[in-house]
Amino acid sequence: MNLSELKKGEKARIIKIGKIGELKKRLVEMGITAGEVIVFDRNAPLGDPQEFLVKENGISIRKEDSKNIEIELIK
Repeated sequence: MNLSELKKGEKARIIKIGKIGELKKRLVEMGITAGEVIVFDRNAPLGDPQEFLVKENGISIRKEDSKNIEIELIK
């Protein structure tokens, strides 16, 4: 499953961040790494980007980029 498939309020654990160039480096610097818990908060008014919560911090990621982040749902 990838990050773009999460629904509002769902929690997931990041398994792997795929090849998304310089964005991967920035995400890691912000604490988005394998093993971290991420929660889908909301979509922007036009549906892109999506906002997520990681370590109680909001971060916006474009849908195209979030498709490259592999996750597993947390019940």
